[in-house]
Amino acid sequence: MPYVEYDEVEAICSDCGRAFRSEEALREHQAEAHSGKETADRAARAPMVKCSLCHQKFRSAVALREHNARAHTS
Repeated sequence: MPYVEYDEVEAICSDCGRAFRSEEALREHQAEAHSGKETADRAARAPMVKCSLCHQKFRSAVALREHNARAHTS
């Protein structure tokens, strides 16, 4: 998965919290990764977790950990 700088983020997937540089890339991702209804239903029920540093929200603790490793470590 390519790294996206925080200031380059244009769109965030509401299902998994992944960041994208364009709305078009987000739509392609959603069509490929979240096209099944079961996946969307499960994601909608999952509580969001929020980054304590930048307040971005994520669907999973794993996504938050990955975000912190990429965005908030030097």
